Amino acid sequence: MKALDPRGLFNVIQRAPLSLRPDTLAGKTLYIINSWPGDTHGFGEIEKALDARLRAKYPGVSIEYRTRMSYSSDDPRLWSEMKEKADAFVYFAAPSCSTTACAVTWPARSIERAGIPGVVVLYRYLEQDALLSREREGMCIRLAETEFPCADISEKDLETLLQDIEDALFRPLTAEELVSGPYTPPQPPRWCAEGTEDELQEYFQENGLTDGLPVIIPTEERLAAMLKGTSHAPDEVICTQMAPEGRIVTVEKAAITAVMAGAKPEYLPVILAMIELMGTDQRHHQTAKSTNAFSFMQVVNGPIRREIGMNDSVCALGPGGRANAVIGRAHRLALTNLGGSEVGVNLMGVMGNNSCYTFAFAENEEASPWAPYSTSLGFKEGESVLSILTGGWSHVGNYMLNPSLDDFYEEIKAFEMLHGVTILVSPLRARELAEGEGCSTRQEIEDYFRRKITVRVGDLKRKRWAPRFTEDPLTGKPVTDDSVVPLFAKGQINVIVVGDPQGSNVVQGWSQYSPHSTSIDKWR
Repeated sequence: MKALDPRGLFNVIQRAPLSLRPDTLAGKTLYIINSWPGDTHGFGEIEKALDARLRAKYPGVSIEYRTRMSYSSDDPRLWSEMKEKADAFVYFAAPSCSTTACAVTWPARSIERAGIPGVVVLYRYLEQDALLSREREGMCIRLAETEFPCADISEKDLETLLQDIEDALFRPLTAEELVSGPYTPPQPPRWCAEGTEDELQEYFQENGLTDGLPVIIPTEERLAAMLKGTSHAPDEVICTQMAPEGRIVTVEKAAITAVMAGAKPEYLPVILAMIELMGTDQRHHQTAKSTNAFSFMQVVNGPIRREIGMNDSVCALGPGGRANAVIGRAHRLALTNLGGSEVGVNLMGVMGNNSCYTFAFAENEEASPWAPYSTSLGFKEGESVLSILTGGWSHVGNYMLNPSLDDFYEEIKAFEMLHGVTILVSPLRARELAEGEGCSTRQEIEDYFRRKITVRVGDLKRKRWAPRFTEDPLTGKPVTDDSVVPLFAKGQINVIVVGDPQGSNVVQGWSQYSPHSTSIDKWR
């Protein structure tokens, strides 16, 4: 038996040289950039020591501090400012996998390429993630590393780190650091291994090509059968930037993933839609490899739910439904093989997250008093739609003994990241809200929760990831610390009906937000 290689294809890498190093910082301007606000990145004492050292050694040096409010997003204003004023930079990462990757990405794309030399300071246990980003960006960004945590760093280790930072700023460039031009990494072969079923299972496990569970071995015959699930050509490119490492994915490669997950051919359009989303939304690149262990919620609307037997009723979020389990699992396998996610390299969740294994379900449209969830995202009723939300944890749930849901609202306010919330409502609870609270439309139910989930503005100031209100999101009026305002803005509350129509009035609040959706029908 010969197994097809499931890995995604590599893009051409545009290599670029590092900027020339200065002879001195005397009379020059150095920018120190922090990936996170405050000192939660842990480098505060290191920065103070570096500041004192540089001021003592280089007369007239000017040191400017800047903090990234969003480590993963572009910041053209800052890069433009640095191009005008900076002579060098030191970019401090954080004890976070995705943040460390971005601490390499932005210098490579926007700082060193603008002619400003510098160094990225990171924690040693995240080195492999930084090296992977450095290779992808085609620039040998210089790194200085220390152990985590570094709050109690010894004088000897501190001296070594400071010397490493200086060395990276001034050491002349090597031949490798001056390389430029396009480079295409070796592409995966068509077949990765040959052997018995048991031998191939071991091969996939040992080479990190599974989620830890046995897979269906992808053979030519199984691939051919799977491709009958779509009218699209096998060599059609679905995306060129599959999360998390920006790989190329064709329909054929996606079909190999579907085979491995145990899909039927009729599931393939959903899986193709999933890969389209994971390859076109840049947010997924960072959340797919965070030390915080984010996961992705996949929600299916439309006729395809019934066509492929997705579960939207009893235990829809649990075991027993083949389509749900397989579609959810295909997402994890796609991240691993098509996108380059690797445990211990760029998948560094401190504890991990069990919802990363499989998290896909259908909305129970027939038992819902409201229009399908997908209609709130701009799609028409009757369209088959896949929506992917990002986040990862259910902090609050059930409340069938508390009809008022007061505790539910209070606990949602305690979310660490207040980017949005997904409220899963059982059919009975949905009917209670529609009939007892007058929420007869989807807009009314979302507005209802928005009015219920309110917060005192002053109480938000202690939360690092909280929004910063200057005016009431509903009225537009100025606010003070004592003002009580809706916690979530329009579009940040997602209400989805799922579960047993004969069951109790259960409701769950998930820290899942920023829905990104696409048509499944176009992939048939």
